[in-house]
Amino acid sequence: MAIKGSLKEASLPDVLQLLSMGKKSGCLGLSFHDSFGSIYFDSGRICHAAIVNRPLDTENAVYTLFTWTSGTFNFEPGVEPEEGAERVSVDPQSLLLEGARRVDEWSLIEKKIPSFDVVFSIDRPRLTRNRDNLSPEQEALLPLLDGHRDINGLIRDSGLGEFEVGKALYGLLNASFLLPVGRKRTTPTLPRNASPLERRELASALYRAGMHDEAQREFRALVEEAADPVASFHLGLIALRRKEWASAVNAFMTSAPNAPSKTALLHNLALAYEQLGQLEKAKLVVDRAITAGGGAEPLTQLQSAIISARLGDLQSAKVALSEARSLWSSSQPPPVWFHYAAQVAAMTDDPDREILLLAAAAETHPDSPVLLNNLAAGYLKRGEYAHARDAAEKGITVAPELPQLRRNLSAALEGIAREQKNAAHPTNRS
Repeated sequence: MAIKGSLKEASLPDVLQLLSMGKKSGCLGLSFHDSFGSIYFDSGRICHAAIVNRPLDTENAVYTLFTWTSGTFNFEPGVEPEEGAERVSVDPQSLLLEGARRVDEWSLIEKKIPSFDVVFSIDRPRLTRNRDNLSPEQEALLPLLDGHRDINGLIRDSGLGEFEVGKALYGLLNASFLLPVGRKRTTPTLPRNASPLERRELASALYRAGMHDEAQREFRALVEEAADPVASFHLGLIALRRKEWASAVNAFMTSAPNAPSKTALLHNLALAYEQLGQLEKAKLVVDRAITAGGGAEPLTQLQSAIISARLGDLQSAKVALSEARSLWSSSQPPPVWFHYAAQVAAMTDDPDREILLLAAAAETHPDSPVLLNNLAAGYLKRGEYAHARDAAEKGITVAPELPQLRRNLSAALEGIAREQKNAAHPTNRS
């Protein structure tokens, strides 16, 4: 389930705590003006973080992102860092105190440095007379304060983080060692001669931030200029999100010869074929995904089960559902697994298993109105009207707009009324 919103309404520390407590795995994409960042989670712990075009390690990237008090965030479950990216395992709680301190200091720094396009030079006569107490970060910046680099350039060329550069400049400004020269004209996020890798990083960050129109524009340019297979793959993902199934198939097929991850490509291609109703093709592709290594991926096994069920191969569906369940060893399966597992149980005339699965689903995912509705319907089929009423009422508190829940609640109440009437007048039973 994706989570998105505004950093003005939900601060980054609040979002991190939510994802940590929920033991979520996936990518939190953030956008702030023309900057884009990502924080990746593995079972509630931060495993990687980065900001586009900023050479920061994971912890410093997170600390920098704490200073983004506006902009947007978008969490996508199941998304992992790119191959070769730095991997760590950090409890978000351990970063909150230092992050809060930096945010407080940053609010002071911003009053002196309102924009990163400001250019400074050094007042060398004053510096010469009072150089004794400079910090190592300030010493590192002195050779770079040449009247030409803006603050973005200082961050890039010094190898220091935003916070360290900002704090060092704040001290130099307070000591009157710096002279403002002016501002650099705002430049595009990437220069015209940016490499395909830099452009791909920007496009991927736009995608993770939920800015799919902008990401699509950048990925299309990469495909046209460099025939980039990663860009083609992401165009397919965007098409899937927009339910443009044929476009998704075309994009994935274009990416196929040089795709970096055959398993992910085949998984998503099978999904597109399934949505087009081309189930035989979908089955062939998902079987190839499993053979290529996707057998260890629970979502690929689940997809195989769904396609098999739609083809009427219920035995294969049961096997794939069991395989998928075993692979969710450290967490509960998502709602969709329970939905199809119960559906296959019903299709194989196993109503007891169906109701057990739906009851477990409602307990595991109490905020899923679809599962609560299915549970209510399952109890109605068994004539257990009180249980059906309870499930429907819980569903209505979550999603009062769903008419199916109200219909099932009405049917449950009618069933209860009949039972009460028959209990009061036993001879009237029919």
